[in-house]
Amino acid sequence: MGNLQKTMGVIGGTLVVMTITGCISMPTPVKGVVPYRPVLQRTITPPPQRVVDYKKTDEPVAPVTPRAITNVVPSVVFDQAERVLRKGDRIQVTIYAPPEPFSCPHVVDEEGRINIPLIGPVLVAGKSSGTAQRLIEKAFIDQQIYKNVTVIIVPPEGEYTVSGEVIRPGPYPLGRDQTLLQALSRAGRYTEFADKSRVFLLRNNERVEITLDDIREGKRKDIVIIPGDVVEVPRSKW
Repeated sequence: MGNLQKTMGVIGGTLVVMTITGCISMPTPVKGVVPYRPVLQRTITPPPQRVVDYKKTDEPVAPVTPRAITNVVPSVVFDQAERVLRKGDRIQVTIYAPPEPFSCPHVVDEEGRINIPLIGPVLVAGKSSGTAQRLIEKAFIDQQIYKNVTVIIVPPEGEYTVSGEVIRPGPYPLGRDQTLLQALSRAGRYTEFADKSRVFLLRNNERVEITLDDIREGKRKDIVIIPGDVVEVPRSKW
């Protein structure tokens, strides 16, 4: 029994010495187990890149011109000196055909028509006198009434109107080759509230702003007034 105690004492002392010197280590306490969670890698797909063919870079590229937002109708609309026929217009129609020419006055009715002998009602409202003439000629030929026919329509004598901020607004008889600036001068001077730099021109259901300074400075041609035009002088914003 005494030998056993001595042996156990020697073993215990040996273990203490080995622990202190680092020959053996005590077991590390077990911590809580953390479950394995793999880190997912996000794949980001880059946007497709535009491939430029540099072999064609020597070809001319047309410049892109931004569109201007404006309510101005091209000035060619106001360069025409022919008005369209309207309801209530009194016109003279002359037909040159055998055996002899004949003429008759007409009034464009509420449906925009005139009643032509041998043809019947013909729609002329919204058409120029030249277009209406060709339309009537074609009707005579298509119905085999005449092989050769010439139609002349004399449009009504016209007038124009000046409204807005002028001393003498109202209708005026239209003179030959009368222009916009001349039409304004006949209406007298502007009122103290007038915008002298611009006007609105109403023609065939189109209302267009005209910059008067462009005409005065020669940047654009003065506009020829035609029957039925309405020149509106607006009030100044200031």
